Amino acid sequence: MEPETLEDHLRRTTRSFTSRLPEDDVLALGRDLAQELVRAHAESPPRHADLDLRAISMVDGKPRLSGGDASGSVAEDLFQLGALLHWLASGREPEVSWRLDGPPAPELSTLARRAALAGLTTPIADARLPTASAAVAAVAAALAPEADAPAPWPLFRGEPGRSGSRPSQTAFAALASTWEAPLGAVVASPVLAGPFVIAPAADGRLCFLDRATGRRVHEQRVGSALESSPALAEGRLHLGTDDGDLVGIDVKDAKEIYRVRLGTLVRSSPLALADRVVVGVVEGKAAGCVAAVDPRTSKLLWKRKLGPVFSSPALAGDRVLVGSDDGSLHALDAQTGAILWSHRLEGKVRATPAVSGDLAVVGDFDGRLVAVRVADGTRAWVQQLGQGVYSSPCLFAGLCAVGCHDGGVHAFRLATGEPAFKASTRGPVVSSPAALGQALFVGSTDGDLYLLDSAGGILARATLSPQGTQSSPALDGEGLVIGSARGLHAFRVLA
Repeated sequence: MEPETLEDHLRRTTRSFTSRLPEDDVLALGRDLAQELVRAHAESPPRHADLDLRAISMVDGKPRLSGGDASGSVAEDLFQLGALLHWLASGREPEVSWRLDGPPAPELSTLARRAALAGLTTPIADARLPTASAAVAAVAAALAPEADAPAPWPLFRGEPGRSGSRPSQTAFAALASTWEAPLGAVVASPVLAGPFVIAPAADGRLCFLDRATGRRVHEQRVGSALESSPALAEGRLHLGTDDGDLVGIDVKDAKEIYRVRLGTLVRSSPLALADRVVVGVVEGKAAGCVAAVDPRTSKLLWKRKLGPVFSSPALAGDRVLVGSDDGSLHALDAQTGAILWSHRLEGKVRATPAVSGDLAVVGDFDGRLVAVRVADGTRAWVQQLGQGVYSSPCLFAGLCAVGCHDGGVHAFRLATGEPAFKASTRGPVVSSPAALGQALFVGSTDGDLYLLDSAGGILARATLSPQGTQSSPALDGEGLVIGSARGLHAFRVLA
């Protein structure tokens, strides 16, 4: 008796194999078939089996690939597998046009599931799954229950106080490139969430990449241009657009859940609190505000008029600290938006304040770096750097480090403001430094990523793009991801 084929199996277990099958069944079948391709490709010479419904045998409820020969390719096998799975998931028979344009996205419940199938058939080279083993891993991960582990870097500067640092006991000394993704210019800073790196491209696309490989799994247009770094909270991503909108996106399925027009430009990175999202807004050449929005209802909760606000809000207890083009650092009540105090710096304050305990540190366009007491806004210390400060401070190992337009990374003792070191790059430093333990990472407009020790020594340097970088690093365990004029770059940090 000949073995049952997959076509026979589907006819027997469903009314019609041309109807949509449950997505769990489609993915389980895809995982098993991809594992069969792994087995076939490992033979010598590699065997390329037929993935037609009538050629696939079913043995003990599992598909088996037999036959085939060395003529063929891995890419063609994966495409055939993807076409079959799309057919079973959508009920739509494969078309020749899929080879050029890819199939229409199947209506699966999560982005990870859609991305796993799309990775088999997409015409975009850097979004394709390269091997059958990669296909097994992608489909198996999409089938697995979602993990509840906290995101390693959910917002600009890593946490609500915007310190830009993570603890580590390891003494790091080298950088090793993990992957690069040529997305075009990425000015904003990425966030790291679950299996994804999520980054806004400057041309208005929001891009989701596989954290481990850099494979592009999804992208969608959110605005005409994007420079606001996203913030992730409770499965929702919040970011601003150059069209003046605050936008919320469900990370699970990448669907837009709200959009609120707040002004002419939103480049501030949102701060997501328990029941509201707070963000800076530019309303014109000389006007702006800080606004709080309820993301569940899209209702504007409060709006505090200031100068144009490019700075991102930082959380300090029950208050929000934010800089403004009016030349001041302001402390606002998070619930009401009332101004609790304002500290005058003179130059425009577009950097984001960093908070540690009772101190907040921020710089201005005139080159001042100021530490302010959170309780009352009084000045603890000030340093004059000589040129403008666009970079946001990083607080680590008892130090405050910040990039400067003079091409330097300046560090001071956080408690006293006493100078600690200056490290020089070959271009203005707009990127905000980030620290892992006592290792400091910073990008420069000279196009390089620098690894510094806590004394300012340059331990390692890696080229990102000749056109430079303004993006700031997002830290991931013992690795990091940073944007540049070319796209995204991931590194492992080595001891």
